[in-house]
Order: sequence, then structure tokens, then C-alpha cells
Amino acid sequence: MEIRLLTHAYQGYTSNIIVNVACGLGLYAQFHLTGQTNHAVDAVILFLLLQSTIRAILGLRDARRLSAESDPCSKIAIRATRRYLMGVILGSATWGGLLHLALQSSNNELMYFSIIMVSAMASGATGLIAPMLRCGRLYISALLSVLTVELLLMPEPQTVLAFLVVVFMVVMLGSHTRNHRMLRNSIELELKNSALVDDLRVQQDALTEFNATLEDRVKRRTRDLKRLAEHDSLTQLFNRRGIIHWVEEQQRNIPEGYAFAVIFIDLDRFKQINDGMGHATGDCALAEIGERLAASAPELSAFCRWGGDEFVGLLAVPEEHCADLGLEFTAQLRAIVEKPISFSNRSVSVGFSAGLAISRPHPVAVSEAIRSADLAAGEIKRTGRGGTLLFTPELVAEQERNLIIAQRLRHALPAREMFLAFQPLVHSHDFSIHSYEVLLRWDNPILGRVSPEEFIPIAEDIGEIVHIGEFVVDTALSTYVEELGRASPIRLALNISLRQLVVPGFAQFILGYLEKYRLPPSMLILEVTETIFDARNQDTIIAVLHDLHALGIEIHIDDFGTGYSSLSRLHEMPISALKIDKSFVQQIDDQRCAIIEGSVMIAERFGVHTVAEGVETIEQARLLHAIGVTYLQGYLFGKPVEHFAEVLVNSDFLIWPEAARSKAS
Repeated sequence: MEIRLLTHAYQGYTSNIIVNVACGLGLYAQFHLTGQTNHAVDAVILFLLLQSTIRAILGLRDARRLSAESDPCSKIAIRATRRYLMGVILGSATWGGLLHLALQSSNNELMYFSIIMVSAMASGATGLIAPMLRCGRLYISALLSVLTVELLLMPEPQTVLAFLVVVFMVVMLGSHTRNHRMLRNSIELELKNSALVDDLRVQQDALTEFNATLEDRVKRRTRDLKRLAEHDSLTQLFNRRGIIHWVEEQQRNIPEGYAFAVIFIDLDRFKQINDGMGHATGDCALAEIGERLAASAPELSAFCRWGGDEFVGLLAVPEEHCADLGLEFTAQLRAIVEKPISFSNRSVSVGFSAGLAISRPHPVAVSEAIRSADLAAGEIKRTGRGGTLLFTPELVAEQERNLIIAQRLRHALPAREMFLAFQPLVHSHDFSIHSYEVLLRWDNPILGRVSPEEFIPIAEDIGEIVHIGEFVVDTALSTYVEELGRASPIRLALNISLRQLVVPGFAQFILGYLEKYRLPPSMLILEVTETIFDARNQDTIIAVLHDLHALGIEIHIDDFGTGYSSLSRLHEMPISALKIDKSFVQQIDDQRCAIIEGSVMIAERFGVHTVAEGVETIEQARLLHAIGVTYLQGYLFGKPVEHFAEVLVNSDFLIWPEAARSKAS
């Protein structure tokens, strides 16, 4: 519609310019006849002729281009509209100048002639500029408004005449609006009629084609609908329904003795791409990964987008080698998927965690195997990402147990199922007690004794660790005061989760409990794992550790050397001791001994102590002391107990008879 109106406007563009030039020359002649010409009049007329010539040239070119244009938002249409508007503005401005010169001449004959001329042009604009509603209103309003103002500003104001001009302007604007509506309705009717004719023609052709090729069209439409129903619109891979239907169709093609290697692919940290680069970029990455998977599919294999950033691959291979070939194929897919994906000026690399399951070539079995592979992929993602895990029945039992643990954990504290145990840390040179580590224990009526290694990660995942941590702090400090007293020189070591550490106000939380039991901060040690080196929370972690250190609380790193250790960041944190994991102590050999020695050397360079846990023999204790380990912990010096042992001041006397006998010998 808009492009048709613009085309109509340009069809009358030449007439509009001719009228402007003719009226301008007529008024110029009247200036001459009345002897009112001057340089200003000559300049305005010359400008009128010049801009009219330019408008005519550009208008002819725009009219030719618009004849082949159908989009009102195209550059050609927008440029033509702007030029038309600019021409109207220039024309009205030029006539405003001529009006001003005519009415200021004080020549009545020239004045009335110019009034008649401008009124006639305004009247003509109601038809010539009818296609352009806003431009027409602007043109008519500009001409007659200037005329009204000039009549009122004359040495002898022509009030009555100015009023009549205003009335005339209102009438002309109404007439222009009616003309525009009539033209618009006419074009709409023309378009509807044309569309109706085209539609009838199309329907006639379609009916002819439908009657001639009905069977072919039904087949083609059926194929299209089937593809839409069974394929993912973004990646063009199968969807969940499509992959199962593919299995149904392939049953007769799978050789005897073959099975499906079912690969469940879960992209790692894909949400970061969506959040950091936008969902459009994420969709492009998924489409590219889909193309790569499809291109890598050998015979008797298929891929589907399971949902979100998850994909499933099926590979038919000999059953006796299914697991090995499935793992090998997954490794090939990993190399293909992890190649950088480029987007204009940037690129991203996407890794994945994968689960592998074996299935008979039957839809029901494949559906169950996909669930099993998904379970294996989830386990890999939970324990570190970037690997492939073969599903085993034990994994189902583990997941079911984890679910039960998660459900029971929420009621463990109210049911008083949790309690604390205390295990001593001793000085390596004389085995005197340095501190007690607080260990959390959980006895459930259904699950029995659940180890902290099992329930602590689950408590972190479900958000219960903060409540459990508060219970540990409160109970440990209360027991310490009751059994050892506030004057005891022995310290208390609490294990703190990263989830607790990043909770706002954690340092004040600890200080509040110390004040509650009137204990000095120097008696408290907080043990944190190497997850504090995780870059995602570095600023918060470092600030909290410094706040705790400023209070006088020691910070020990637990299980040093087994996870996230970052020596480049160790110096940024106020660490007092590194705790060497028991796996290096209990099976000590040359290599593990070298690791322990390296840890001691690192600790000494950083000016911190070392703690070796898991010490069970006097030989281990002597070797660790010789290496330079500061503190020792293990069953040799005492198992975890619910109440503190008596602390003897004389450090030369060993509390534990077995250790005493070993030392004496």
C-alpha cells in the first residue's frame, strides 16, 4: 500500500514541479510589472528554478526505480520518501520567501496577486500531493501559515484577511485528507481485486495440479510432515521420536550378532556460551555441532538432538567389541566436536562429557540404553567433565543411593542423626598434641553409617551444607568448652566447605560463635579444600580468607596435591599449613615420597607448616618427621572419638601406649 501511494505521488511529481515553476515565474513577472523587483527577488526565483530542476531530475530517476520496487522499507523507497519530503520543504520555504518579499512591498496589486497565487497552490496541493498525507499537510500548512503570519505582521495588519486564510487552510487540510483517503481506498480496492484475480488464478492452477498429481503431492507432504515430526529444526538431526523410529526401520538391516553402542553426549559449560555470547550464537554453535556429527556418521549409525545441549549417537557394531568400538568412536567424535567454531570475529571450542551403554537393536532396549548412557554422562559431568564413562549396573544403585541420601539429609539434623568425632594432630618431633580435627558423622536408621566423603558432596549440591556447617561449628565449640575449657592451649580444626566460605558474612558468622562461647580466634583452625583455587570465586574467597586471618584464625589447605592446586595463587592467600592427603602417606614409595618432599619444600618456601594425615605406623611417622613434615595425624595417634582425650602437659610422655612402646623400642 505505502509503496503504491509513493509511486502515485511521483507520478504527479513532474506536474507539481511545473506548477511551482509556472506560478513562480508568474509572480516574478508581477514583481516586474509593479516595479518591485530587487536582488532578493531575483535570488529567490533563481533558487526556485535551480531546486525545481534538481527535483525534476531526481524525481524522474526515483520514479523509474520505484516502478520495480515492492518493499516500502527498502533503501530505494526510504530514500525516495525522504527526497519527496525534502522537495516539499524546500518548495514551501521558497514560497514563504516570495510571500514575504511580496507582502513587504506594500504594493496592493502585488500583495493580492501573491495571495491568490499561494491560495491556488495550496488548493492544488490537495490533489497533487494527496498520496502523501503528511507531506501534503506540511506543504499546505506551511504555505498558508506563512501567509497568515505575514498578513498579521504588515504595517497595517490585515486581520480579517488573515482569518479568512486560516479558514481556507482548515478547509484545504480537510479536503487534502479526504482526497488521500479516497486515493488510499481506491488503491486498496485495486489491490484486493488484483489479489482476488491472482488468487483465483492460483487456485485454478492449484486445482488443476492437484487433480493431476494428487497422489504425488500426498506422498511428498507425508514425507515433509514425517521429517518435521522426526527431526530437530535447528540441527536437522533426528529428534527423540525420530531416533527411535529409525531404530524400528533399521531392525531388519542390522546383521546378526550386532548391537548398538549408545553414546549420550552432554556439552560442557554450554550455558556460558549462551550467557556470554547470546542465545543466537549458542544456536549457531549447536547447528555447527549437529552438522559435524551428521558428517561423521558411518553406515548403520545415526545421531539425534536429545534436547538443549544434549545429543545421542547410535552405532551398530559387532556385539563382542561394542564397548571398545563405542569408546573409540566417542574419542573420534570428541576430536571433531572440539575443533574451534568461528563466529565473525571470534571463535569458541566446546567439549563434552559422554556416557556409553550397550543395547540390543530394539526400540525398547535402545530407549533404556539411552537412559543408562545419560546416567553415565551425568556421573562424568558431576565428577569432573570431559571424559567418557561406560555404564554399569552399579551406577544405577549408586544413583538410587544418592537420591535416598539427598532425601534423608534434609531431615538428618532435626532427627539428631548427626554427631561429631574428634581426632588429634600431633607435633612430628615429640608426638604431643597440637590440635583436634572435628569430623562429622551420620548414622541413619535406614542407610546406616554414611561416610562424609559420600554425603558431603550431596549436601553441597542440595544446599544443606550451610545448615550442617552451622551445626558443626556450634556443637564443636560447645563440646570444646565443656570438655577442655576455655584456657586449653590445644586448637580445634573445623572443615569448611567452599559453599559455606562464599556465603556473605561468613567471617562474622564464625566470630559470632567464638564470642558466644568466649573463645579466642587463635584457638580455631579452618580447613578448606583445594577448591578455593577455583577461578570463578577467587575474589570473594581471597577476601574472606584475609578477613578470617585478620581475626587470628589459621587457614589450612586440606588434601593438598589431589585437585585444584594453583601455586601461582598460593601466595595470595593467608595459608598457615598444607595438609598432605593420606593417599600419599599410606602407600608411600619413592614417587609418593618425592611428592611429599616437594610439598614440604613448597611449604617451607611459602613459610607455612605441613600436616600429613593417614599415619598408621611408627615407620611412617619417623620418615615423615625426617622429611620435615610439621604435624602428623592418623590412627597411630588416635582414632576419631566423640569426646576429647585428656591432654597431658608433659610432651615427653606419649598419650597412646602403642606409640609409646614404638618410640621406646
